[in-house]
Formats: sequence, structure tokens, C-alpha cells
Amino acid sequence: MPPLRAALGLVLLATLAPAAADSAKVVDDWEVLRVPMKPFVVKDAAGRALRLADLAGKVAVIDFWASWCKPCVRELPELAEYHRRLEGQERVVLLSFNVGEKPRDVERFLKASPVGFPVYFADALVEPLELEAFPTKLIVDARRPNGDGSALLRFRREGFTPVASIEARVAELLQEQP
Repeated sequence: MPPLRAALGLVLLATLAPAAADSAKVVDDWEVLRVPMKPFVVKDAAGRALRLADLAGKVAVIDFWASWCKPCVRELPELAEYHRRLEGQERVVLLSFNVGEKPRDVERFLKASPVGFPVYFADALVEPLELEAFPTKLIVDARRPNGDGSALLRFRREGFTPVASIEARVAELLQEQP
């Protein structure tokens, strides 16, 4: 009887394993997703709007951060260098989305930091994207936008993230057909 029970257990385990593996794949602390991201509009301190539709044809790395967040601030110099490396190329963009702070306070903070890229204010995205920790990185595939202006959220990671890890996910995504 025990060998039969063991064999049934192996069959049950083999049946459940693929479902469990597909439900929540994680690579290098990145949650691997394929979730539609609804259109959004965010604005910078000058009131210039950025829409999800503006990212059509690109892979977008979005960094959600706040100046009171120590890991967020620790990442900024490396992200600023990554942003400089991305300038002038068409396939990938790094976006900086501040949350929970007044534009004038963020501008004051940025004057004393090494950041030279635009920062958008994204408080309205916290709830729809279920952001619970900062920093949070999203990698969005907008290379083939849907007719409704949405794109695909492909990777998500909370906490301090080295740029090498971001670059690895972006490279992985760029190897796929859009």
C-alpha cells in the first residue's frame, strides 16, 4: 500500500507543478507579468503631460520613488547614469515618477541631487498599480500598443534595484518579438 500511495502522490505533484510554476514567476527578484496597463497621464512640475500613448514603440522603465525613501535616493545616481546612456536611442526610455510629494519640494530636492532627467508626479497611479513599497520599478512593453492606448506591464520589482538587473530584464524583453 505505501508504494501505491507514494506513486499517487508523485502523479498529483506532477499535475500541480506546472500550474504553480505559471502562477507567480519571479526572476532576479522581478515579478514576471503580462498584464495590460491602462492608459494614464502624468505631469511634470511645469505641467507638461506624459501619456502612456507617448511611449508607443518603446520599452519603458518606470521608477516610482520619493525623496524621503533612502533606497530611492541611493539609486538616483546610478539611474541618472543609465538615463544618460539611453539618451539618443529610440527603443528604451527611463521615466521617473515621484509619489506623495509636492512639486516644489521635489524640485528643491533635485537641485541638490545628481539627477538630470525629468520627473513626473504620479500620485494618481499608486492605487491602480497597487504600489505598496518604494522604490518600485515597472518595465512596460509599449512596442505594439493596443488600440485603446494600453501597453503590457511585463516586469515589476520592489526595493533597491541595481541598474544591471534593469538592463538584464530590458535586454530579455527586447529579444522577444513585440
